[in-house]
Parts: sequence; C-alpha cells; structure tokens
Amino acid sequence: MTIQWGLWWLFPLSIFVEQVKYTFLRPCGYLLLIFGFILFILANKAHGSTNKLKLSASPRPNNSAKLVTHGVYAYIRHPIYSSFIQISFGTAFLIGNLGSIAAAVASLIFYDFKSRYEEKLLIKTYTDYNLYKRRTGRFMPETLKIHEPI
Repeated sequence: MTIQWGLWWLFPLSIFVEQVKYTFLRPCGYLLLIFGFILFILANKAHGSTNKLKLSASPRPNNSAKLVTHGVYAYIRHPIYSSFIQISFGTAFLIGNLGSIAAAVASLIFYDFKSRYEEKLLIKTYTDYNLYKRRTGRFMPETLKIHEPI
C-alpha cells in the first residue's frame, strides 16, 4: 500500500526533473482524468451495491465479500486500478514532461503486478472467478458486447 501512495509523490517531484515539453498531450490528459474519475465513481457504486464493506487497498480478498460482476465489473475486472492508471497518465500528460510520464508508466507496472497477484488469491476465494476472468478484460473491456452478471 505504501508503494501505491508513494507513486503519487513522483508526479509533483517530476517538475524538478525538467521543464514542460509535451504540451500537445494536455487534451488527452484532460480526457483521461475525466474518464478515470467517472470510472472510479462507477466502480465504487457497483461495488457498494453488492458489498456494504469498505474498499481496501489490500490485494487480499475479504472472505465475507461477494464477487462483483455487474456494472463496470461486467466488462473490466479491475476498474478501480484502471481508473488509477488513467488518472496517472492524465496527470502525467497535463504535467507534460518525461519524469511525469515515467511515473505513470511505473503506476501501470505496479497495478499490473498487483492485479496479477490479487487474481491468484481471487481464484482461490471464488469458484467462478476463472469464468469471470475469461469474459472480462483486466483493465480494459475485452469486447463491447453486453455480458450478463455471473
């Protein structure tokens, strides 16, 4: 969890690395921030409608929680991680230097490793997780077809 929050400190520190160069990325940055925040809200809403438990930064599944497979979770297995990745790249594109983009890439790598570790635990916790995993994308939808919740 410390690494997760520590990555966010790389963005303000990146201003000291070099001056802003990549201003052409700013429009993409705004879009990624908007989509990232919307995805975060939708994921929290879907999670809260199934589980009344608070979200945790720990990758260990809560044994009393149910597997969420509706809403954005019908398309993306890790929409909250995906939203953090989008917000990371959005912030990096707004700052517009190589240091901030490197921080966003570090965020992507971190959430990729974290999600892979978490999925090993989820397979052990939920018997239907492998089916869910085959039908959804990790950070982006696999397809645009509508899936029924498991």
